[in-house]
Amino acid sequence: MRSTLIFAVCAAALSLAACSDQHATEIKEGARAAATDIGDAAKEISSDPDVKEAGTALKESAKEAGAELKEAAGKATDAAQEAGEKAGDAAKEAGNDIEAGAKKAGAETKKEVHEATR
Repeated sequence: MRSTLIFAVCAAALSLAACSDQHATEIKEGARAAATDIGDAAKEISSDPDVKEAGTALKESAKEAGAELKEAAGKATDAAQEAGEKAGDAAKEAGNDIEAGAKKAGAETKKEVHEATR
């Protein structure tokens, strides 16, 4: 009885192993078929005139956007430079006003000290 049980277990294990090999073979074949289908679809898509036209349109659009961006950057640079120049002029004028005010205050203080010491 024991040997019958062992024989049955061995037979079941061999059956499962055979199913696993068969299943693995089926999976490999399915994967190969899927890879072939994907490759064929990729070739078909790459030669499609609509796809090529869309690629060309995308390139043109990118060139136009680049040119517009460059132009906008140039305008922004010009505006920033102009604003910087105006700020520089205003700072220079303010500096001149401060210097003139300081000279005037210094002269008045000198005059008051001179009168006070008389």
